[in-house]
Amino acid sequence: MHLGDGVKIQNNVLVCEGVTLEDHVFCGSGVAFTNVPNPRSEIVRKDELCATLVRRGASLGANATLRCGATIGAYGFVGAGAVVLEDVPDHALVVGNPARQIGWMCRCGHRIERVEAEGRRRCVACGELYAPEGAGLVAIADET
Repeated sequence: MHLGDGVKIQNNVLVCEGVTLEDHVFCGSGVAFTNVPNPRSEIVRKDELCATLVRRGASLGANATLRCGATIGAYGFVGAGAVVLEDVPDHALVVGNPARQIGWMCRCGHRIERVEAEGRRRCVACGELYAPEGAGLVAIADET
């Protein structure tokens, strides 16, 4: 387990061996991480630990569960009660069981709703501009 600077962990959070929380990650109450993909009580699988990575600035809502092996992208947002089975792209908003992407989140913590030219998106709350990169978004300098 590794905890970065400024990590905030609320009540009743289970952070087990193999979990890395980068700087400024938020874990809401009751978040649970797993570290073995197929546990059995009678079979020792300590040599089969599977790492989970939560990148800088990500937020995990109350009672979210993260299956080992998943990476939560930078500033990703996992909704309360979501069950994450797969990687979450940078700035993605995921909810449900299993977790599905329903939108995008800004570094400031507000949903990015405004779409501009060339797939770029702008946060209405703070004005930050984002462009698609890979499966996620990346903040870019405003050219206007």
